[in-house]
Amino acid sequence: MPPTALLVIDMQKDFCYSDGSLFIGEHVKNIFEPLRRVVEVAKGKIPVIYTQDWHRSDDAEFAVWPAHCIEGSRGAEVIDELPKADYYVKKRRYSAFFATDLDLLLRELGVEMIYLAGVATNICVMHTAIDAVQMGYKVAVLKDCTASLDNYSHEYGLYHMENVLKAEIITSGEFLS
Repeated sequence: MPPTALLVIDMQKDFCYSDGSLFIGEHVKNIFEPLRRVVEVAKGKIPVIYTQDWHRSDDAEFAVWPAHCIEGSRGAEVIDELPKADYYVKKRRYSAFFATDLDLLLRELGVEMIYLAGVATNICVMHTAIDAVQMGYKVAVLKDCTASLDNYSHEYGLYHMENVLKAEIITSGEFLS
């Protein structure tokens, strides 16, 4: 297996808690426990990297979505249910690679393959996967550790990543075995 990293996308309070400004739904809580187990097993074996949506209060993205994950706010914090990561990457756009140092970090760590988890499957997870593949990384997506606004969006994101990007779609159980 090539050198790998676990990249957990935007598991933040504004998306994952019912009082969050862009809460994606109660179903997101179904991924908390499998993702926690994955992170705990990965820590100490492979790098664990969390991305955080991190917006200025006047961000242009708020023309599309309600204001969310304002830099330094409670809503921008990673959910309490997950252990600390090894690294954190703050991002202002859907892809964790766009205008961040994620690629530099991964290359410094010697990473060739990325396991993706987090929210939302068809938005930030998928856009990160697209850029990762275009930059030459192998990608696997933990389907039971990702969630979206609805089931259709989740399934669409997984379908696109598997069939267009040729990402491997696996479960947390497969990752843990």
